[in-house]
Amino acid sequence: MSDIDDKIRQALNKEDEAAIAELNEQAGLFEMIGMSLHGKQAWMTYYMWILGFVTFIFGLYALSRFFASDDTAVQLAWMLAINTCLATIVVIKVLGWMQMTKLETMREIKRLEMRLLSQD
Repeated sequence: MSDIDDKIRQALNKEDEAAIAELNEQAGLFEMIGMSLHGKQAWMTYYMWILGFVTFIFGLYALSRFFASDDTAVQLAWMLAINTCLATIVVIKVLGWMQMTKLETMREIKRLEMRLLSQD
């Protein structure tokens, strides 16, 4: 192409190589959780963690009330609360895994973009 393009590519090659090396490393579970705690949608991750913790605490409370009750109707009501907590936690976990999968997919797309840029 032109001289300017060549100079830009040479200047960016060092930065690109460092970025590609960083992106080539596979992210582990804790790194992916850490990635989900940063960025534009970190509020959703924090919200899911807080909601999951509150739901878990309420589920433990409902479980203790279930075992403390002698009336069958009251036990069924507490069992409904326990089942609702379990379903809520499952939904939260599925949404969390979907968020981490999205972040990993975005990371792979960035890695492919960097490789394509470095091949030119």
